[in-house]
Amino acid sequence: MTPEVSVYASVGDIGKAEWDRLAGDAPVFHRFDFVSSIESDPLTRGTTAKYLVARDRDGSPRAAAVLYLQEARDPFAPPDDQRVRRMLVGHMWHCYDTWLLASGPVDTQLITAFWREIERLAEHHRTEIHGMVNVALGSDLAVALEEAGITGSETTPRYQLKVPSPGEDLFDQHLSTVGRASRRCLRQYWRRAQRAGVDITFREGKEALDDAVLELCLATADKHAPGYYPPEQLSALIRALGPNCRILRVELDGVLLATSICLLDETRAHFWAGGCLYPQQLNWSPQYVLFAAELRAGFESGRPVVEFGRRNDEFKRRYGLTPIRLGRFTVERTAR
Repeated sequence: MTPEVSVYASVGDIGKAEWDRLAGDAPVFHRFDFVSSIESDPLTRGTTAKYLVARDRDGSPRAAAVLYLQEARDPFAPPDDQRVRRMLVGHMWHCYDTWLLASGPVDTQLITAFWREIERLAEHHRTEIHGMVNVALGSDLAVALEEAGITGSETTPRYQLKVPSPGEDLFDQHLSTVGRASRRCLRQYWRRAQRAGVDITFREGKEALDDAVLELCLATADKHAPGYYPPEQLSALIRALGPNCRILRVELDGVLLATSICLLDETRAHFWAGGCLYPQQLNWSPQYVLFAAELRAGFESGRPVVEFGRRNDEFKRRYGLTPIRLGRFTVERTAR
């Protein structure tokens, strides 16, 4: 029997306990505190959340997804495509691992029910694009979408590192797997930074957050997608996540040279957003030192997986990170 899917305007109408029960071991992007903050303070301006929930006969939630109605530019479109499009897509662009939250198997019947409701909403809101983005190709969700006849196309990959068995030398152990020149370069920059008196800290987000962090994230993202990390909304998210967000800071003489915002769930440390300055007078690279610090902090977090987001492909491959192929399962049509 195909389940009925209802639409809610707020995740609060579903409830934290029910939502997080469905989220299970899904990444932090799908947890109640995250989506609730994005609902109130969306990182993409003008976004309206739509929560889709399928329920069992007894009324208990069986599966859920969040999509966002927006008029925006696709931040991962080719550089020559600057069009602002009316879209209904899920999860948010800033999430690089979209799941359908479910208490049981994600099968074709369940996907068909959700897709039918997505199409109804898209028709009602007269969108140009609707569907699901940043789905890991080969995942249960991607397979179910394909079996339901929804065609996907490959997009920008994300990168991760699966942590080997716990040990005291995980950093050196990982570096031993990369090329000699790359290994030597990273270690050399790390030593030079230490001799220069660099200060590296990794603290809870709300304690480490300041304007310098927000400005560096905004400026770095603006190279690819202007306005991708609006300071006020990003600050609200960091504070809402509490201990599930930490900030890595690389400073020299009181100046923030590099930063990385790390989101935590039970099994993953996500180095999700950040940025670097590149002072010409330094004989070491803040970017390389930040990456080395991310590796060390990720290993020390005790999580079996460390995620490093998208872009900067050549660097991430060179340093032994594994690409996870992502796809979008969307339909385009002429807005009416």
